[in-house]
Amino acid sequence: MGGGMGQPALRLPGLSVSPSLARIGCAGTIISIDKPAGMTSFDVVAKIRRATGEERVGHAGTLDPFATGVLIVGIGRGATRRLGEISRADKEYLTRVQLGVATDTYDVTGKIISQSEAVLPAKSRIESVLRQFIGVISQTPPQFSAIKIKGRRAYKYARAGTQVTLNPRRVRIDALDLVEMTEDGFWARVVCSTGTYIRSLANDIGLALDCGACLAELRRTRIGEFSLKAALPLDAFLNSYLQAVAAT
Repeated sequence: MGGGMGQPALRLPGLSVSPSLARIGCAGTIISIDKPAGMTSFDVVAKIRRATGEERVGHAGTLDPFATGVLIVGIGRGATRRLGEISRADKEYLTRVQLGVATDTYDVTGKIISQSEAVLPAKSRIESVLRQFIGVISQTPPQFSAIKIKGRRAYKYARAGTQVTLNPRRVRIDALDLVEMTEDGFWARVVCSTGTYIRSLANDIGLALDCGACLAELRRTRIGEFSLKAALPLDAFLNSYLQAVAAT
């Protein structure tokens, strides 16, 4: 599951895709980072901005703080302009769903709002329900999300205890495979379109199983052609960059 030292597979015209580039040219650099848990996507961007001294740093495809895995970072003018294109690519995740517990955030970091003492569903039942979510589906984003409502993020309303109406959206689930059963749920592999909330997917699965569910772990393994095998841990990238600078 760890990131390798190879370079990302995607080659963007006019851009460097080197994790240890000492000098960032005007075209920019695309970096595939293996984001650690406990940091926001912006925290990663801020660390790279401070290390490189480049103001134009951004990311494609936000990951929640507790999530890990592929986070694409653009450094420099040309790179940041391409982040929108990259973020629209399909995404792949490895996720652990906890059954019998539902929370207000749809993940284990939230407040428990319901808990079931019933026997967990059988593997065959879970597989049957997962198949129901394959294809284009309607999905309502979590109340705790970064979607803007009247210029304010939805999670700010939620933290203040204010309920807001989030409109359902059409998303596409290309694959939803049960990987392994656990004591309190299961691991699944998800391939989906941009805009898909895996937290909402976990919550909806719990509703379909009549037992409640929340997202327990989430690891993004791919964005488009950028795979986890080619991603560098954040500290490894920062050390590699600083060593390259010192050698020049």
